Amino acid sequence: MNWTPQQDRALQQVRQWQTTRSKPYLTFAGYAGTGKTTLAKHLAEGVSGTVYFAAFTGKAAHVLIKKGVPNASTIHKLIYLPRDKCTAHLLELRRQRDLLLGLRPRDEAAVALIDKKILAEQANLHRPDFTLNVDSPLWTASLLVIDEYSMVDEQMGKDLLYFGCPILALGDPGQLPPIRGRQFFSGKPDVMLDEIHRQAADNPIIRMSKDVREGKRLLPGNYGQSSVLRQTGVSDSQLGAMVLAANQILVGMNATRRQFNTYVKELRNLRDPLPEPGDKLVCRRNNSREGLLNGQMWTVKRSTKKGSLRLDLVGEEGEEIKCLSHKHRFEGRDLDLDSMPPHERRAANEFDYGYALTVHTSQGSQWDRVLLLDEWRGSNRKEWLYTGITRAAETVTVVQ
Repeated sequence: MNWTPQQDRALQQVRQWQTTRSKPYLTFAGYAGTGKTTLAKHLAEGVSGTVYFAAFTGKAAHVLIKKGVPNASTIHKLIYLPRDKCTAHLLELRRQRDLLLGLRPRDEAAVALIDKKILAEQANLHRPDFTLNVDSPLWTASLLVIDEYSMVDEQMGKDLLYFGCPILALGDPGQLPPIRGRQFFSGKPDVMLDEIHRQAADNPIIRMSKDVREGKRLLPGNYGQSSVLRQTGVSDSQLGAMVLAANQILVGMNATRRQFNTYVKELRNLRDPLPEPGDKLVCRRNNSREGLLNGQMWTVKRSTKKGSLRLDLVGEEGEEIKCLSHKHRFEGRDLDLDSMPPHERRAANEFDYGYALTVHTSQGSQWDRVLLLDEWRGSNRKEWLYTGITRAAETVTVVQ
């Protein structure tokens, strides 16, 4: 590879950190098109031992796989388990420890590792949410590369460090700050790339995002296969076609999100307000017992609506679950779950349609074809538009 001088300096900085291990993690930031993922792949190829890549969402993990990272997964899949598995596993770890103590000669390193796992599993019993997977392969990995590090909150960051694996954290400072919790990898990046490399400069999405980041106005017109359109020039039939062609619709306001979720259902001739097979859903509340995450995307495989709403769902990584769901979001009703008795709230999960999402909740994900309704006039306007545009991997249609 022919690296630019800035990229070459970045490689030297990361290699020095890998050699000295002066800190447990290194933050490596760069704007879209600067080549940070390519550099991270190159660095990983030179590491002796196993390297894992992980991202906050399944969609982001799939993007990494498409970029040539075969073992990419979500962070949750790599280091967490549903809470109800930890008690049985603690008993199994103690049994394994007793066996190790009976061996002669004793493997002190193996005993020390299983002692760490037992302590972690004991701590898991007191955690309110997901529990650490004490058998995570990170114990013996040589490097973990985290993509979209702004999505990692303080607890998750501490959990990642627990395994003692060096972490190279990739991020984009041009994006919106995350809406949930304080980010763990904060402060000035250790390594920063701000030069768009030559090949990426020809990518229309990169060019559009660069203009927005630099405060330039997006003018209506075609940008390769992408485009910027005025809402007044878009007919109802054109809008319908764009909606059905998009993998994901992104908006600024929750009212618009609800409106477009309903619109997509109508375009697909799905008249029932409750989910039907093929419907796209987004989880709205964590459920550690069933492994559900707020913001996780699912497709309905089967639904039963008599009495409770029962859903058979397929996730972004092909996983399947069966669960109950509250109906209120699908029926357009407001329901204060916080006022419910805990047993009623836990009795069912909270989902909503996921055809349209706000840009704020789309962070950490990416789709091939994005339809972006440019309606946000609140704070961080520039970062909002930059984030929305860069959620697209192949084409983006911006409707102003």
